[in-house]
Amino acid sequence: MFVSKKIPEHEREKTSVGLDRRVGGPPKQDRPPSPAKFEADMKDFEELVEFAKKTIEDIAERYKNKATGDAKIIKTEDIVMDMRVRWKCIIPTCFGYGSSPHCPPNSPTYEEMKEIVSQYKYAIMVKYSPRVRTMVMPRYGVEGIQVANEVGELVSMVEAEAGYMGYYLAMGFKGGPCGFCGILNPEYIADFMLGKDIPRCAVLEGKMCNHYLQARPALEACSVDVFATAKKVGWESPYIIMPEHPKESVPFVSWHGIVLLV
Repeated sequence: MFVSKKIPEHEREKTSVGLDRRVGGPPKQDRPPSPAKFEADMKDFEELVEFAKKTIEDIAERYKNKATGDAKIIKTEDIVMDMRVRWKCIIPTCFGYGSSPHCPPNSPTYEEMKEIVSQYKYAIMVKYSPRVRTMVMPRYGVEGIQVANEVGELVSMVEAEAGYMGYYLAMGFKGGPCGFCGILNPEYIADFMLGKDIPRCAVLEGKMCNHYLQARPALEACSVDVFATAKKVGWESPYIIMPEHPKESVPFVSWHGIVLLV
């Protein structure tokens, strides 16, 4: 049984180290707490959509990638689940397989994700569209992962804002693997592809996540058919981009994220 113990005054400073890390979270601000909310409030959701759109602009400006995007309120019944999507992480084995807690075999399974989604009625879905060149070779290996991290940051901030509004069970998922650290970090991925020994994800080493406010499970890893979902909610279906496709042949690129609300 876990028993809490009182921390001596002289030890408190040591235990506070790192507790103020807010990488990827909203800026500190003076705002009153919200009561916990258990029902959908469309006015709140509309404010979240505007917050998401503004956050897309802020992230695009901060990373200087000329990305655009959109956000909308969706019903969770429009989230398309298909276990084949998770299996596409395995056949053929994706380079992100086993790289973090947010990809197979560590991420929520089809059955678990289906149960999670069934507990919610509404969500905010976001679309993040960077320059096409980030998703074709030779830039994709590094810049594509950086974009996935930007989407993770976007989703985490929308989720946090929903929490501030009182939706304490808001839960975010985003497209693509986690590359904030470990083998898929843009700083290391080139060495990883060359078979060099590089640092692993801290969580897989039994340590605290270095980016706990940003890192989120990959939608595809959880069996969400992102393409079918985007089309179902009224967005143009994303293109399937292969390494051989020249950037001139690709009309646009879209990454997506979903924040379950209530």
